[in-house]
Amino acid sequence: MKLLGNLANLYSRMGLHEEAKQINYKATVIADKYALDIRADLWRMRSFVYKQNNQIDSMFICLQRSRELCGLIGDAEYRLAVMQRVNADRAYFFIEHPDYVPDSIPEALATLKQIVSTDDNITGRFLIGRAYVILGNPSYGLPMMESALEDFRQVGDTESEEWALQLLAQSYAATRNGKLAEIYMDAASLHDTILQRQRDNLLLGMDFRYRTSQFKREKAMLESELRAKRQRIVFISAISVLIILGISVISIIYFRNNKRILRLKQQNIDNLLSERIALNARIEELNNVTADNNENKRYEMLSAILLEKDDDLRFRKNFNDLYPGFIYKLRHEYPNLTSGNELLCMLIALNMKNEEIALALGISRDSLATSRYRLRSRLNLSKDTDLDNFIKSRI
Repeated sequence: MKLLGNLANLYSRMGLHEEAKQINYKATVIADKYALDIRADLWRMRSFVYKQNNQIDSMFICLQRSRELCGLIGDAEYRLAVMQRVNADRAYFFIEHPDYVPDSIPEALATLKQIVSTDDNITGRFLIGRAYVILGNPSYGLPMMESALEDFRQVGDTESEEWALQLLAQSYAATRNGKLAEIYMDAASLHDTILQRQRDNLLLGMDFRYRTSQFKREKAMLESELRAKRQRIVFISAISVLIILGISVISIIYFRNNKRILRLKQQNIDNLLSERIALNARIEELNNVTADNNENKRYEMLSAILLEKDDDLRFRKNFNDLYPGFIYKLRHEYPNLTSGNELLCMLIALNMKNEEIALALGISRDSLATSRYRLRSRLNLSKDTDLDNFIKSRI
């Protein structure tokens, strides 16, 4: 937004006063919504636009509005910096136009003296001298103005030099100083140079205005083409949306069907294991009642049903469908695992308790503990690593 304010000032220098006002107004509107703290600076910049067009009343109104907005700036350090710039511009205004608010000259002089004491600048020193002349002390004020004029010449600031010559000439005339004739030729020569520069700026502004209008025409043509393209894009987008909706519906049906299949496979695993657990639990109960050798043989035969080929293949297939890649990764990283080791890993991965695993495998708790110990060895697990957590983490 400050860039817009500076751009407005640049337009004003080029003679594009209306464009400058519009840009500054646009920046102010944006600041009113999103950046309240910079409004004071924008109004101060707007005063420069009116100054270039010699609209003194509007310039003063902008400076007054800028001063009012300074009190609404939240950041104290930034508020102090903006207030100093606004006070300096107001002091410049009062001294350059002493008849506008005649009683303001002493206040303006005090303001500039305070500013120059901390931040020396040529314009401030020159206007301090001018203020002394206005207040009736030309013997002190004229030398300050002459010294500042020489400083403008030293830095090559011709615009400020012409401005200073005009005010110095007014001061010489008001005090009937004989040096007025001495600076007349310098002022006339410099005025011709400044006038030529102003003509150049005016031509540049006219060229810029022409190019801007040409750009607007081209922009209108492009916008017309863009509207046609947008209509085509809307049509294509509508077709695309319909296609995407169709794909989405098919995908939802597919995923729901796949989820149903996985749920059935999980149910198959649960049913298979539940049957083995229930059967082996009954066998264990009978085994506790009798110690007959024939019954023991019957128990061993029944408890091995889960490991029969058809059930084992069906269990592994359903498990692989539920957790694809689990067994493959185990085999790849630990090729020394046996089929029994893999089966134990799968039962642990299904979050089964040790008692349920023992019943499902048809082995005693001690045998299960031995199987778990052998599995830990084959997986090269440290004593601190929990076997169940290690296996579940790989799902």
